[in-house]
Amino acid sequence: MIKNSLLILAIIFTFNAFTSEIFISGMNEFNYILADRITENRNYFSNKLTLQVMYRQFRLGLKYDLYRPRFNRFALINKEMTANAIETMLKSEKDENFLDEYYLQYESDHWFIQAGTFEAAIGSGLILHNFYNEDFEEDSRLTGAYFNPVYDKWQLQLFGGWMKSDDANLEDEYDRLGAVDASFNLSDNLSLSTAYVLHQKLLEIDEIDYLNRAVISGRLNFTSDKIDLQAEYANGKDDNEIESSALYATATGYLGKFTLSSSYKNYENFDVRISDLPMVNHIGQQLAHGWDPGRDEEGFLGEIKFLPNYDNEFVLNYAEGWSSNYKVRLSNFYAEYKRDFDTFSLKTEFEMLEQLNEEGANYWYKEITPALTLDFMIDKLPVLIKAEYQYKEIENISAHNSHFEPRLQSDVSLGNYSLSLAVENQIGDSDAPEDGDDGDFWIGAEIAAAVLKNTDIRLFYGKEKGGVVCRNGVCKNQSEFSGLRLTISTTF
Repeated sequence: MIKNSLLILAIIFTFNAFTSEIFISGMNEFNYILADRITENRNYFSNKLTLQVMYRQFRLGLKYDLYRPRFNRFALINKEMTANAIETMLKSEKDENFLDEYYLQYESDHWFIQAGTFEAAIGSGLILHNFYNEDFEEDSRLTGAYFNPVYDKWQLQLFGGWMKSDDANLEDEYDRLGAVDASFNLSDNLSLSTAYVLHQKLLEIDEIDYLNRAVISGRLNFTSDKIDLQAEYANGKDDNEIESSALYATATGYLGKFTLSSSYKNYENFDVRISDLPMVNHIGQQLAHGWDPGRDEEGFLGEIKFLPNYDNEFVLNYAEGWSSNYKVRLSNFYAEYKRDFDTFSLKTEFEMLEQLNEEGANYWYKEITPALTLDFMIDKLPVLIKAEYQYKEIENISAHNSHFEPRLQSDVSLGNYSLSLAVENQIGDSDAPEDGDDGDFWIGAEIAAAVLKNTDIRLFYGKEKGGVVCRNGVCKNQSEFSGLRLTISTTF
């Protein structure tokens, strides 16, 4: 009897000790969309549950997504479409539920190991960057295994797995990818790295046919009080004997109150899905519309930043890019002045972008964007006001159009609540699909609230253009939207 009692007490003690070291955390995000479309099917619900269970040095992660139905943010439905066209477009919006992520991690002072779903990057992303962009439905995450030992003088990344195919004819099929990346710290200031990537792109499922592409690269990283240098070069070849190369380098010098930066790129046949190539211009644009990044381009960027004191900041940035035959070109200029006063701050910006594509089609594009931002307090109420007056001009074989896009945005915060209101107008005609018609307005408002210490609520209503949208301290690159959008995020 005494032995049984002791055994029961021992089991209870062991169970309590074990469970006391288990920590469960996660997040649940609920979304409701009322889309402004010419259809009866305008209501969309989704819920995304992320769960993490931690025990000592182990972590188990799961993410489960549910859509009723899944909102196709790229579906363009308007009054000019026929009923059959609308029905075809809506067929892509189906009820879905699936396990989006699952992984098991182990982490110690020198080791990190993960099996399951993961994102990965090597260096600047020049030869490899696997990621998930929900806003544009880009998914190049891997499902496999990842090993990352880190020591004082060296570290290693070794991983491999399966990646969803981006071929519309190979839905629910996978490419294969493997990579190794080794970095060596030669001193406190200098490190050298080398990497190898093998990407097997699925071509035909019936015959299990893959296109193999191998890439090898080297990187240099030097840091000091006066100058920072980074350089990366990669060379690849596939089964079709097509060679590819990429060079990306940056240098930053610190001269008293001046910071001088420069970047250089040279890409040839590097327009592949797994690469996230630096654009080497302030605006972050590809060389020209319809020109795949990395296909054939060279360019440079230079920047001067001057901080005479804590209250003032001046920035000048200029970049150019071109193809090997100079038929595709880009120029980008950016200037900024920021001044912090006692009770408010002022920032003025001016940006100009010009693109030319004479390779197969005559296309010229110009964009000029002056902007003014005021950040101040009304009593204890933080207020931000930003005004833009953008000018766009497009010339191609069929037309020559120009128009203005004035935009005004105001953000106001009060405790746990914030409000953002934006108004944008188009003055003039445009044939570009991302633009509207003369006289169009985009008016939208978002209310954000932090409630119950662990819950954030965002409610948007109105119409917004696609691109980088910043509201209530959050910036996202998203597609065009019109309607009502409610998001409730809860952490636990």
